[in-house]
Amino acid sequence: MPKASVINYGCRLNQYEADSLTSGLQHIGLELADTKHSNYIVLNTCTVTNKADHKSRNEIRKIHNLNPSAKIIVTGCYATTDPEEIKKLPGIYWVVDNRFKANIPQMIKNELGLLKNLSEDLPSTSVNLHTQDGNFGYTIRKANGNARAYLKIQDGCNKSCGYCKIPQARGTGKSRSYFSVLEEAKQLIDLGFHELIITGVNIGWYKSPEGYNFYDLVEAILDLSGDFYLRLSSIEPADVNERLGDTYTHSKMAKFLHIPLQSGSRAILKSMRRGYTPRHFKQWVSNVTSKCQETHIGTDIIVGYPGETEDHFLETIELSKELELANIHIFPYSKRDNTHALKLIQENRLVEINGKVIRKRVEILTELRNSMAECYKSKTAGKTFKGIVINQQNPYILSENFIRLSLKTDHGFDHGALVNVQYNDSAELINIDG
Repeated sequence: MPKASVINYGCRLNQYEADSLTSGLQHIGLELADTKHSNYIVLNTCTVTNKADHKSRNEIRKIHNLNPSAKIIVTGCYATTDPEEIKKLPGIYWVVDNRFKANIPQMIKNELGLLKNLSEDLPSTSVNLHTQDGNFGYTIRKANGNARAYLKIQDGCNKSCGYCKIPQARGTGKSRSYFSVLEEAKQLIDLGFHELIITGVNIGWYKSPEGYNFYDLVEAILDLSGDFYLRLSSIEPADVNERLGDTYTHSKMAKFLHIPLQSGSRAILKSMRRGYTPRHFKQWVSNVTSKCQETHIGTDIIVGYPGETEDHFLETIELSKELELANIHIFPYSKRDNTHALKLIQENRLVEINGKVIRKRVEILTELRNSMAECYKSKTAGKTFKGIVINQQNPYILSENFIRLSLKTDHGFDHGALVNVQYNDSAELINIDG
């Protein structure tokens, strides 16, 4: 029987789809293997930055050198926006658009003539991905060694932020059936997953074909029976309203909020076409922190966006301090094809920032991020949080508020176990209770 492997790059949405593809490959009878011994290798790509594209190209070359006879199937966002660029690389067998990604197991099945003895075939996704209905064609995931389960509720984005290429890769917003999401959530809980992570391109935009909105869905999942907690992957600022803030008082809501800021400067936010001001952002964050002070607040910040002056950057620093962020994902600005920012650069209406200046600003922001992360750990030390045991080579617990706590190898808890933990101000585990 042919062997296969799936390699994933990028966001939590990509991880959901990679997990589903892995289950789909098993469903058609393929054996999972490492890349050296696989006949089919699926690479699920990201294109959020130039660095992400470069990483995917390097991975393709590495795979081909290691296993020249493998059929490399490239999918994901980079495969959707730049298929011709990928086709030039060695070992490429198929380049599959995001719209048809979930069909990959079906495509391999058709090529190999598998599943002849199975009564149930894999679903086709070409229709589901173009309508607001169904389960988007992705099969229910098996555990496959994962301790935490991603739950896709929507795809695509209707925004047009100045720096972002993702709408080109994912298309306009499409929401999944409310009942399909709830059914999969129940199945994941029954499979033994104790952490569910809601994911999508723009999850707060969710509007189901049946008329339910994002807040309806979150509240319904929290009301499901079972031993689990719910985490939001990342949500746009304007969607963090008081109703969402109220859910953070629920015992099954993870004390974690990732809300992308991108810049603390009103002028830069306007140039980015983000549609809010720093004052708005602070209010939205307070909708959660006023209800649950120990919530981990994380964000994304782009450094060196065209036109960003030193004063603009200092506004970002000051706002970050005021928000007392627990974590910042820092992105040096990356020029992306067919974006508004690149168009303005080409028209000489925006000035690019010198690379040395960007690197210095990244260094300053990184230092601030690290110090604020330590402050957050001190603020939450001694409090009790839920967590999931990850039994990898170096076992650890990932707490609901996204603190990684090291474990001894003889800790006695199974992979994926749900535990209650406390840590000290150095983020060292001081108490664990299963």
